[in-house]
Amino acid sequence: MKNLLITYVLLCFLTSCSDDLDSNQTQLNDVSSEKSTSSTITPENKLNPFDKKGLLYYNALHNYQAVNPVPNSIGEITNQIKYLSCQIEKRSNTRKGVITFNDSIVEAIMSDPDSNMINIVQNSALSTNAKSTLISFLQGLINHRQLDFAVSYAYIVDYEETIIDDNPFDDDETETILTITSISRYSLYSESERKDKDWDLSAGNKPAKKFFAANESSIITVLALLHSML
Repeated sequence: MKNLLITYVLLCFLTSCSDDLDSNQTQLNDVSSEKSTSSTITPENKLNPFDKKGLLYYNALHNYQAVNPVPNSIGEITNQIKYLSCQIEKRSNTRKGVITFNDSIVEAIMSDPDSNMINIVQNSALSTNAKSTLISFLQGLINHRQLDFAVSYAYIVDYEETIIDDNPFDDDETETILTITSISRYSLYSESERKDKDWDLSAGNKPAKKFFAANESSIITVLALLHSML
């Protein structure tokens, strides 16, 4: 009787372990599937005639992060924005001076991105209609900031399609708006790439706590760079 009881307990234990292993494997498969789906999406949108400007931004970002840490503080993201602003200015046809970014500007954007974005756009030389549509787009981008890149990509491309298909703006305004959308796509994609890399590096280990929430540094950078693009 005692042997039967021990056998029963062992069977229950083995069944429980098997269920736990199946559950853990299912979770790993779900994560792997999610990463695979995300990695199949590229940031490119060939319909945007200014897509290469986003690619130039993406390459500049990679060049910077190849020799500098991924931003994990206000000071580090400020330095990255300064570098990217200079790269955009070098490739710009405007004569605007390089914006002097500092920690206070970045902190202000981080604390209230919506209000700061509106102020930047409203103080630009864009027409009233262009300001309105750009503000609407950027507000949506801010609201999408913690979503998966695939969702944000679809949102940005849909907006670009409305600008391209039904364009009420002059050439300069069109270029400005589609440059901002292109940079937004590539910026968010770069962060999604980094998250995948962080996952691979931290597999089996507890990942280090990050200063910025998901996609927050990308949104802050895009909003800060509005100074250089408007």
